[in-house]
Amino acid sequence: MLAVVEVDIFDNVFVECFGDLEDKRYKNKQHVLLDIIALSICGILAGMTDFIEFHEFAKSHVLWFKKYLSLPHGIPSHDTMERVIASLNPKAFNEAFLKWIDKLKELFPEGIIPIDGKTLRRSHQKNKGLKALHIVNAFSCANGLTLGQVAVDEKSNEITAIPELLKMLTIKGSIITIDAMGTQKEIAKQIVEQEADYVLAVKNNQKELAEAIIDVFTLSQNEKFNEKLKPEIYKHEIEGDHGRIEDRTVYALPAKSIATQTDLANWANIKSIIKVEYINWITTKTEIRYFISSIIHTEVNKLAVAIRSHWAVENNLHWVLDVVFKEDDSRVRNKVSAQNLSWMRKMAVYLLKQDASKGSMKTKMLRNCINPDNIIRILGKV
Repeated sequence: MLAVVEVDIFDNVFVECFGDLEDKRYKNKQHVLLDIIALSICGILAGMTDFIEFHEFAKSHVLWFKKYLSLPHGIPSHDTMERVIASLNPKAFNEAFLKWIDKLKELFPEGIIPIDGKTLRRSHQKNKGLKALHIVNAFSCANGLTLGQVAVDEKSNEITAIPELLKMLTIKGSIITIDAMGTQKEIAKQIVEQEADYVLAVKNNQKELAEAIIDVFTLSQNEKFNEKLKPEIYKHEIEGDHGRIEDRTVYALPAKSIATQTDLANWANIKSIIKVEYINWITTKTEIRYFISSIIHTEVNKLAVAIRSHWAVENNLHWVLDVVFKEDDSRVRNKVSAQNLSWMRKMAVYLLKQDASKGSMKTKMLRNCINPDNIIRILGKV
């Protein structure tokens, strides 16, 4: 274990949360693990995108950093920083960050937790036949915070990563939303066993189930069956500057409506089937999606909010990571290093969003780059 060195940049809370991370380097190490983690976090908060930039940022503010960090041998090289971050266990690093955030700010109960995957597109190594790193994330809509992430194994997919991610989380009382890839009987069972509800998208990967749901909702529009198959309905209009942009209509029926067409017994606690109709008034296109849920169909408002909230992970996290933090452009090749770096970016997204000062996220990062005192202010006001 690392011998804890007092650092003041994030006060003793930082030491408490990160001090127990295993440092796998030899005993005669020149640079302190906590220094390297702190330099990396500060670099990301200042808009730096990789370890070379972290190093250059730290060098340009070396006197400032020496006020807060031990730095017994000055600023570590970018190779050293990457090598050390690559040596950290991603799960332990994940847990340390969440512990740190929890100490900085009292978090809300989780509520809705979308689970979704993202590929770091330039992390591939073609010469070694290695694919780009794909990470499955769990996102707390209530807190705007990533709760956990798991890297998908080279020879696997999200179906095996999602159960591992769920095991890491305390989800009791929450609603878990997952795209069609995660619509699997065992995943639904695990969510229920962890005392949570689910809303799962249904596509052709569950062909029999999808066809049964489509057939029942088609019948519900027939006057002959209308009374027997009368769905609960929730409508939502999205307004733009120049009028209505999109209509969303959510229809929910009890799951037993499809009991004669498919076997529901293996879908844990399934209570409702859902159809969502999206009408885009700009493109005039209509899109229809289907879902299953452990939430009763009469709570159609709750179902609608959960389905709409699923896109928060795409709009509030993935888009920011790509556009603001240039994650898709990152050339970090080491899978563990890329995974830990991705986790630090997600924490930076959360920290910057908590900053109440004026300006976009890019503007806040620029201020941090010019004057690192702003980083201390951000952390002090989370």
